[in-house]
Amino acid sequence: MTSTSPARLPAAVCLDMDGTLVDTERLWDIAVFELAEHMGRPLDEATRERTLGNSLHGFFEILGEYTGRRIEGEEFDRLAHRLNSRVTQLMRTDMRWRPGAEVLLADIAATGVPVALVTNTTADVAVVPLEFIDRSRFDVVVTGCMVAEGKPAPDPYLLACAELDVEPGSAVAVEDSVAGATAAVAAGCRVLYIPSTDGQPDVAGAHTHSTLEGVDVAALHALTSGSPLGAAVGQ
Repeated sequence: MTSTSPARLPAAVCLDMDGTLVDTERLWDIAVFELAEHMGRPLDEATRERTLGNSLHGFFEILGEYTGRRIEGEEFDRLAHRLNSRVTQLMRTDMRWRPGAEVLLADIAATGVPVALVTNTTADVAVVPLEFIDRSRFDVVVTGCMVAEGKPAPDPYLLACAELDVEPGSAVAVEDSVAGATAAVAAGCRVLYIPSTDGQPDVAGAHTHSTLEGVDVAALHALTSGSPLGAAVGQ
């Protein structure tokens, strides 16, 4: 049990998956760079950074712009299948927690705060990391195929909050990418933004922090009450 009082709990917590809970962005890196090579133009780091956290359609819009190809119809389906199959293969061989993520999930469970997983990853790929994380930890799971517009649009977070029956302004979202943090801010959530790669810019309206280590539910509540997160985690 936890000693945290109900008055110091957020109404809900919404958690991104890739790069936030599990260290899978490096696996997406492999699959994405391989796909760009297959398409005839090796991917540069700046373009890869632009794709972080995007929906599948958003990713292929950026990749199409970069390679000079319009990716749609059968080609979209073929390339999406190639990308998803490769990253699923990699996930099945090398899945790891992000620092502090497993401890935070345990604290959320101990407090009984409603929790949603909110990812742009499609359901067929998300099933692999969800096996590792344990689907039963979440009251709601929102995947990329459940909304008309994925992150950076607010739709995934609006759907998660609706399913949890909470107002977005009383929920805290935890994200690792510009696209994800932008989506959560646009939905009206309080946002903890922990960039999973170096060099990502801050996102207006989100609270940037270096790591999930030391972050518990009480620290997340500080975001909804306007308190500094650093003080809440003892930094």
